[in-house]
Amino acid sequence: MEQCRRVLADEINVNTSGLGQNVVRMFNNYTSCFQSYRRRVDANCTELLEKAIADRRLRATKVVRATMDSMRPLLRALPALRIIHLVRDPRAVALSRNRFSSSGRGVYTERARKTSSPFVAEATLYCNHVTADIRSRLSLEREFPGRITLMRYEDVVANPEQRFRDIYKLLDEPMPTATLEQMRRKASRGQRRNLTTKWQKLLTSTDQAAIAHRCSEFFRLINISPDEIQ
Repeated sequence: MEQCRRVLADEINVNTSGLGQNVVRMFNNYTSCFQSYRRRVDANCTELLEKAIADRRLRATKVVRATMDSMRPLLRALPALRIIHLVRDPRAVALSRNRFSSSGRGVYTERARKTSSPFVAEATLYCNHVTADIRSRLSLEREFPGRITLMRYEDVVANPEQRFRDIYKLLDEPMPTATLEQMRRKASRGQRRNLTTKWQKLLTSTDQAAIAHRCSEFFRLINISPDEIQ
């Protein structure tokens, strides 16, 4: 799984990664498919998107595969860039990933399911990656003070208004009145869904304890005890 992650992140070349030929073939097919979609996007959408955002003063993008290490050249090249590092409780991540596919396998193979609980395996993979990102982010914060912030998904769900105020404070911008009013209307109608505690009911106590142990470094780096996350 670590080799696959590095291939997807372009940290190593698939043909020199030591992966089996079947896996190399799958990645090459993936790359070919992705490049095909990229050409279609460039031909039909890119110009329209560029025109749509050209006159916007603030622009935001969500990225899920970029590492914090990859942010350094962007921070150097773009003085106005601000980064929000969003993390989530690994127990909730494990539950979500395991339910991602209809097979219930998550991103792990049958071999991984035989060696440990799939939830523990998913959470361990997540924590290994995010812990490395947190360490990189801490280094970047020293190099680029005031331009990066950590945010927990659970905090956003618990108090979205305050978290969005924090975001606009990071941007040194006033929070748009329309955005604030919309958030308050949704909260008053009870539309906020608390998805942060499902794992407490659906994961066994054994799995919960194992994840807390394997992800101890993650919890330490975000300065929270596993028992405090509710």
